[in-house]
Amino acid sequence: MILYGATPSPFVAKAAMAALHAGIEVTIKPVNVGAGDAELDALNPLSKIPCLDLGDGCAVYDSRAITRFLDRESGGKLYPTDHAVATSVETMEALCDGICDCGLSYVYENRMRPPEKISKDWLDRQFGKILRGLDALNANPPAMGEDMNIDAIACAATLGYMDLRFEGRWRDGRDMLVKWLAEFDSKHADLAALKPAA
Repeated sequence: MILYGATPSPFVAKAAMAALHAGIEVTIKPVNVGAGDAELDALNPLSKIPCLDLGDGCAVYDSRAITRFLDRESGGKLYPTDHAVATSVETMEALCDGICDCGLSYVYENRMRPPEKISKDWLDRQFGKILRGLDALNANPPAMGEDMNIDAIACAATLGYMDLRFEGRWRDGRDMLVKWLAEFDSKHADLAALKPAA
């Protein structure tokens, strides 16, 4: 299977980390979404990453659909079966994805708009959401044992993206989360190597 993506993307990182944790081999194929990619367009009409090419003419997208697919393929290595625990894990994954959505919105507001059209109010609103989300993670970081769920993987991918794009701006006052990330990187170095990178 081929995972179309770009190394800075937290969603690609989450999908790649999930595949590795689930014991499913995928090959990451770099694409430049901004420039367009004919192969990606043919697989995903939205031309978004990550996109998992199953090799049989079918593709799975976006990251949450991919992680659910990987969970089924691995016999349940990413999501718990208990309903209450599953709801908590899925909510934590959604929180992490939402933080990344706001981060991407912030980055693209600065990157794509002319300076005179950049909205400071929009940037402040997005960054406020990021900080509130990180505060929630700091208050209740996910478990990260050998049988950890997707919430821990999503959290690591999110914090990797925060380090890539907002290093120094998110760590203050979040000692639990900083400690959590250092422990994740130490315990799961193979997964940590897949965190977002420039």
